[in-house]
Amino acid sequence: MKRIITVIAAAALSFAAFAYNPPVQGENLFYLSHPELLSGGISTAGGGLQYILPATTMINPALAGLEERVSIDLGYTAMINGGSGKSYGQAFGTGILIPTDWVHISGEFEGIFSEIPGLYLSNSLHLKFALAKQVIDRLYVGVGLGGGAVWGSGTDWMLGLDVGALYSLGDLGFLKNFRIAATANNIGKTFNDEVVLGIEGVDADSAFLEGYPSFLTLRTGVAAELVQTEKFRLGLSFDVTTPMFRNLIFDTGVQMSISDFVRITSSWEFNLREFGESCASLIPTLGIAFKFNINTRNGWTSSHDWERSELTPSVAYKNVDGDKHLIGAGAALKLGILDDSGPIIEME
Repeated sequence: MKRIITVIAAAALSFAAFAYNPPVQGENLFYLSHPELLSGGISTAGGGLQYILPATTMINPALAGLEERVSIDLGYTAMINGGSGKSYGQAFGTGILIPTDWVHISGEFEGIFSEIPGLYLSNSLHLKFALAKQVIDRLYVGVGLGGGAVWGSGTDWMLGLDVGALYSLGDLGFLKNFRIAATANNIGKTFNDEVVLGIEGVDADSAFLEGYPSFLTLRTGVAAELVQTEKFRLGLSFDVTTPMFRNLIFDTGVQMSISDFVRITSSWEFNLREFGESCASLIPTLGIAFKFNINTRNGWTSSHDWERSELTPSVAYKNVDGDKHLIGAGAALKLGILDDSGPIIEME
């Protein structure tokens, strides 16, 4: 009996793997609209340098708990096809993150419009909200709820739940600010009634009617800083993703900060199924961001905490498959300054 059950289970897993045919970059549907996501290694632990935006909380809702300031982001991605078929697609996203004493709240609204052969994501709009809280020392948990609509060859809708956790181990030997995280994303209904072109070929015969991004996508990752000096910081991240146990995706990212002004990011993704179908690029992504301090003293706000803020414009480039290119541009505004000093106690 046990042998029969084993054979049935193996056959079911084989069929699930065989039926798995999402569009190219379909598993990254929520991570194409901002340059920080294009080049950051899709890190569940916040990236090597722990740079948190409303957009990054779509990867792991618990990341919102690490941000201490009100943050606003805006991003746009041009999708350029140098081959045959439609030559242009686009994506945009904007969001806000608000920390409070009880819970940290974030939300992101984005749209994806691409009917490029080999990058056929159709036309969709998504809205995600996340709540995060530090439950005990160094442990953050979060929950996110998202919905969306897609249209093109048909119409469909999605509604899904994300849950995530992050634990900070602090300094661990030569690893500084070491973090480990895990998430379960897309728990619910995904887009499963829209005909798109899957990774198993890019012609009409490969159209499929199956959910994307995959239901119950499990992610786990680590991130830490290797170098911490006054003028230079270097961080690394590594993530493993399994969409419903039917694929394996590896993401690794490196981030460098120079003089707390220039931040250079690069990442490399290995999607096992896309690589096996020869529709993946092994070229690393590249992004660069510049941080500008804004002083609003005697300006539009009278709040002492918000007299100084940070504006960080950024750009990124990602090659998808040979002649398909993603070029992103965006900016993030973080209101106020970080309180990184302890209290001053005077005794008389």
